[in-house]
Amino acid sequence: MDITYQVQRNTRSRNIRLRITSKAEVIVSAPPRVPDRMIASFVSTHQDWIQRHLAKINARKIHSNPDLIMVFGKQYQKIIHTDKNTSSHPIYIQGDELHIYPVTTTASSVQRTVETFFKTTAQKYIVPRTRQLAETMEINYTNITLRDQKTRWGSCSSQGGLNFNWRLVQYPTAVIDYVIIHELAHRREMNHSARFWAIVAKFDPEYQSHRRWLQKYGSTVD
Repeated sequence: MDITYQVQRNTRSRNIRLRITSKAEVIVSAPPRVPDRMIASFVSTHQDWIQRHLAKINARKIHSNPDLIMVFGKQYQKIIHTDKNTSSHPIYIQGDELHIYPVTTTASSVQRTVETFFKTTAQKYIVPRTRQLAETMEINYTNITLRDQKTRWGSCSSQGGLNFNWRLVQYPTAVIDYVIIHELAHRREMNHSARFWAIVAKFDPEYQSHRRWLQKYGSTVD
């Protein structure tokens, strides 16, 4: 995902620094002679950190504004159409807008359309991503199920079945990866022992930050 950022050249800066404003603006402060390619590389290296903090700001905004929605940690303005849908998809993203063509304009119809979109998106992202991470971690599982679980984001059965909440696709990909890695690690350790967290840490060194993000903001996004 490309990150838009502003560069501020500062003669007093000795290093490249990042900050994110309350308006979700990414500001890079750098010495005058630092090449643009080095700044771009610095931003790319810190992409997960930036997306995580942008998602925090977006989650706060969405919690107080029902006209906003989050997909993969990015905030979008809901645009609900009442005219005939000329697109082949009931929902599509255009710029910073999520265009919705519900069957009717009732709140329940809009909600069903959005939920179907999340389910489809989860099928396209979470399932293949789990396969990829399982291969990297050299862990086997029996099947993947996507559900609207009310009290958890993921689970792992003793038979090797993995369950994930399809609403996860609202969150940054780094947070989704943490949940997937967490459940895959349970295939080795069906507990939360030190050995379990060592497995998680091996494949997600920033898991503690991702875990805190989910605990703090996971309940604020519907």
